[in-house]
Amino acid sequence: MCTVSYVPLENGYILTSNRDEDPGRETLSPEKIVLSEHHKAVAPRDQLKGGSWIALDSAGRAACLLNGAFGRHKRQPSYIRSRGYYVLEALRAGDFESFSKEIPLEGTEPFTLLMIGPGSILKLLWDGKRRYHWQLPHDTMHLWSSPTLYTAKQHGEKENYFKENVGRRSLTPAGLLSIHGRGTATPFILELPGVRTVSITQLYVRGEKGSMQYLLKSKSHENAVHISTTVI
Repeated sequence: MCTVSYVPLENGYILTSNRDEDPGRETLSPEKIVLSEHHKAVAPRDQLKGGSWIALDSAGRAACLLNGAFGRHKRQPSYIRSRGYYVLEALRAGDFESFSKEIPLEGTEPFTLLMIGPGSILKLLWDGKRRYHWQLPHDTMHLWSSPTLYTAKQHGEKENYFKENVGRRSLTPAGLLSIHGRGTATPFILELPGVRTVSITQLYVRGEKGSMQYLLKSKSHENAVHISTTVI
């Protein structure tokens, strides 16, 4: 939920997300979730709050969360609901545009929510007082960083690394996972006291068919991962 890249494909996309979190905070591996009778999704879950930071539905639509909006903010003692709640709620909604305008956000900590559908990317920001939303081009690459953990300079360094390495590697799921830090430290891997990159999640979507690959950084072996792939 802290560094996210988007790479367009012919009739699809690859979305890769690094989650930077307290390594002691437990998460549940991706599981299938029933949104409605004919509508399902797959998502990893935060065990403490029950929400998620990334999800993919059975129509090839995705929602992905980053903490913060425009910059660092002063946290309140408590909030009404978790930011992770909106990830699955966005996929439950029939229309991302209406969802971004109508869903109640008051009492929620600032966040950035990316909603990706066929031929569209909608970016919703909530700064704690106001909401903002933009349509972004779906046919170009994007890179986002959580403003609560990364400065503009640090994001720029990651962006340069991303562009340089995309040019050197084939635009495959495996190539993008390497850029995000699978198996080796890259600028996308965070290591700070109390917070580090704990997992990498990747969505690979072609048309309405997609898969989720979830790589959990081992607590005992820095470069070890556990891999689980779920196909919608």
